[in-house]
Amino acid sequence: MAGLNVVRTRELLQRFDFRKLFIEELGWGAHKARLDVALPGASYALDAVAEKCGLVVYHLIPQSDAKVPDYATRRKIERQVTRSTRENLIIYTDAAKTTQVWQWVRRQ
Repeated sequence: MAGLNVVRTRELLQRFDFRKLFIEELGWGAHKARLDVALPGASYALDAVAEKCGLVVYHLIPQSDAKVPDYATRRKIERQVTRSTRENLIIYTDAAKTTQVWQWVRRQ
């Protein structure tokens, strides 16, 4: 595998194209699944993007005018996701595609 193409990586990050980033640029395996997380007063859909060595990358699909959930909500979502996928990375984005928050919890 050739070295990381920094320009292409930056471009994919700016376009919020996580599937191409992980699969085409980083060489991860494709992973397709959807998780629905229900919390009191809200529900969230997460699409699996890619997988490598048991770690699955999920993208929280923002609703039409949604912002990135606050920290406490992100922790609750992560706990729910961990029930089905112990090792995970969750990427939260806003609907306007101006903000990304990446969440990975270290397991011991």
